[in-house]
This record gives sequence, C-alpha cells and structure tokens, in this order.
Amino acid sequence: MLSISNKKQFTLYIVLIAAIIVIFNLVSRSLFFRLDLTDNKMYSLSNSSKSVIKKLDDRMVAKVFFSKDLPGKYANSRRYLQDLLEEYQAYSKGEFHFEFINPDDNQEAQNEAHGYGIPPVQLQVVENDKLEIKNVYMGLVFLYNDKKEALPVIQTTEGLEYNLTAAIKKITATDLKKVGVISPETKGVSTRKLQQLLEQTYNIQTISLNSEIPMEVNTILMNGVEDSLSMDDLYNLDQFLMRGGKLFIGQGSLKTNLQQGFATEIHSNIYDFLEHYGFHIGKDLLLDRKCGQIRVQQRHGFFSFANAIEYPLFPLIHKFNKENVIVKSLEEVQAFFVNEVSPVDSTVNFTSLMRTSDKTGSISGPYYNIYPIKNPQMKMFPLKSKTIAAMVEGNMKSYFAGNSEYNQKPNFLSQVENVQ
Repeated sequence: MLSISNKKQFTLYIVLIAAIIVIFNLVSRSLFFRLDLTDNKMYSLSNSSKSVIKKLDDRMVAKVFFSKDLPGKYANSRRYLQDLLEEYQAYSKGEFHFEFINPDDNQEAQNEAHGYGIPPVQLQVVENDKLEIKNVYMGLVFLYNDKKEALPVIQTTEGLEYNLTAAIKKITATDLKKVGVISPETKGVSTRKLQQLLEQTYNIQTISLNSEIPMEVNTILMNGVEDSLSMDDLYNLDQFLMRGGKLFIGQGSLKTNLQQGFATEIHSNIYDFLEHYGFHIGKDLLLDRKCGQIRVQQRHGFFSFANAIEYPLFPLIHKFNKENVIVKSLEEVQAFFVNEVSPVDSTVNFTSLMRTSDKTGSISGPYYNIYPIKNPQMKMFPLKSKTIAAMVEGNMKSYFAGNSEYNQKPNFLSQVENVQ
C-alpha cells in the first residue's frame, strides 16, 4: 500500500499518474499491439486474413444485423464475431469499419437487412417462462465502393474467420479468376461442396468432360472419382493438360463407410492416368497422432451419450512446404481419410506440399478397419512423416500418344512442356 503523507505529495502523485496515462496514450497511437492470451489464439487473425485486410485501399463497412438476447451459443457467436471484426479493423490501417444493428422491433432495419439478402431466422427461445418461436437476425453485409457481399446467416463460430476473409477478398477483387469444376454429371465425380466453397473467391464454370474443355479455362478442379471414366472423358482431360492447362485433383484410393466402420478399395482407370503423369496414390490409409476429433455414441449401463474422441484418420496437418506459394501461408488443415502420394519415377519434378507429422501410422487392406473405438491400430504410429499432397510438373507426353484411335484425331497434341 502506498502511503501519501500530505496534500502536496498527493497532488504530485495524481499529476504523475495523469502524465503516465497521457504518455501511454501518445505511445499507443504510434505503437500498435494486441494480445490474445487464449491457448489456441482463437481471437487472433491468421496471417492470410491480415494480409487481405492490410491491402484495403478504400473504405469498407460491415453492417451487422444481429438480434440481442439470443440463446447461449448464438450469443457466443455474436461476441466472437465482434472480436474478429475488431481485429480486422485494427489491422486495416483505418480503412475497415463496422456497426452492429439490432433489427428487433425496428421495421426500417428489417427492411434494410432484407434488401441486402439477410433473412430472419426462426429460433426457439424462452420468454416469460414459455418456449416460443422467435424471428431473429444473425447476418452481415460488406459494403465496398459500389459492391456488396453478404453472409446471410451466422449461427456458428466454426470457419467464421475463413468466411469473412473470403467475402472481403471477393468483394475487393478487380478480376475474379475463372476456374473450371468438373460437373456432377460426370460419372463418379462429387463436386457440390467443393463448388460452393470456391464460389466465394473465384468465377466458377461448370465443366463436362463429355466434350472439349473451353479454351478460356486454364485451371480445373476435380474431386473424388469413385468409378472409371470413359476414354472420351480421359481424352478431353488429357488434351486439356497437353495445351498447358493446370489440374487440381483431390483423389483418394478408398471409399469409406464410417457408420459401418470399414473402407473398400476404389477401382478406376483414373489411377493409371495419374501414374502416367508421374505420381502414385497409395492404398494404405494414413493415421496421425496429431488429429481431429469425432463424436461417437457410447453406452454405460442404461445410459447412452455422445463423446468426442481423437480420431487419427482425421489428421491435423501442420507441415507445409514454406517455399511453395500454393501452401506457404497455410497454418493448419484438417484432412480426412488420406493416402500417401509418391512419385512414379524421376522423369518429372515432384514437389511435396503437405505432410503428416513424424508420428504417423497406416491401415492396410484388404480389410480396412476404421472403427474409432476398441481398435488397436488407432494407437500405433511407427512411421515418419508422409506426403499427402504434391505438385507434379515437367515435360510430358500424352496418355493417348500410342493409341491409334485417338492420336489420329484432328488437332491432337502429343506432348507439352512444363505441365502441372
């Protein structure tokens, strides 16, 4: 306890405190820092989000239409959203601003929200000791120059920073890159979720392999082939690569059934096609000690409850190639049911992009037991880090170079330099 013996000392003490406060305020205006003391830095922006918000060259406003007095988890979402927006504002060099608007009992605000495509959502709430259905608002819109981009409903904190940054990046982009996504009609290809995700930041064009891929498309994404493609489909894909197109393919070697606890091998000609272009997808499922969680139903006596347990078949990836622009800014990726990717030979340049940790395991066939509990394989990690994503590039010949049915077609391309 500080003892102050007379009035002069007391006055001097107050003046010193005031001076310290003024000095601190002056310093804090020129020296910016923020502290996040949570274990997982949940209130700190990722480096990629900071990079996007720092590039703002004009005023951006986020109008948040959010009801008050919401039930537990929705109130938490509101607080987390506000924390994130404060972080964006802090790193924006004065260009980013936001305001919260409560549309409850405010018809003008409700009309404004509707104009931005933000609808009311029905929630069960307890009012006056009764369970009632209430219309609430939980959305926002970004306004930048003459453009707008809305997140109509925000009900969870999961993936919220990504969605916010993606919306900011989309609204500030001067020219959205065109990316082709293989259409769901193509046999064995699932793309719906992938397409929804990419539409946030790219101009998406649905592509069918039944015909020649349009010349204005130079990047294609293909996800999860589960059956063989027709030779015509493969030919159109091959010729796209031969003209210098870039292909991203998310392909595993197994089809999993988590409910039944097993996986089965996929039989498809896509693997022979990919091996021709320089890489092999392994048959073993990889485990990782660093992993995500899964909720399982467990029973104790007469009681049954859901319990979250670690599931090594959902690796949390932290090893990225920091010299490659594709992945160098990534910090963590949640992967699901992955296989090792390896080069076929040395004729192409094979670059590892993402790897599991140094505590890796594997499950081999023909019977793949992926049941999450009472499975001893889930506790065995004898292997070192394995590549699960890679880039292949180099001078390549067409998959159909030796096929007389196809290599005689008009405008057939037999080889290309530096395909990816």
